[in-house]
Amino acid sequence: MSCPQPRPTEFRLPLRAESFSIEEHRNVHCRFYGGCIDVAVKKDWDSFTCAKCPMFRQDRAPGADAYAFNQPADAGRP
Repeated sequence: MSCPQPRPTEFRLPLRAESFSIEEHRNVHCRFYGGCIDVAVKKDWDSFTCAKCPMFRQDRAPGADAYAFNQPADAGRP
């Protein structure tokens, strides 16, 4: 079974569209997001969407629990 690959697609809405939320069209927390930006730049797209990508719903925003125990100890506090 092959691993799903990210597939950004060109997004053709006006650059200043206020009628949509970016979270509806992109997953900025995806581990491949930077690569998709590279694809969009190389193809000279004004914008792109992740909506058709198999990875769109996989990586989600980290919650507070992801950071709760990762803080360095502060020996100066009681």
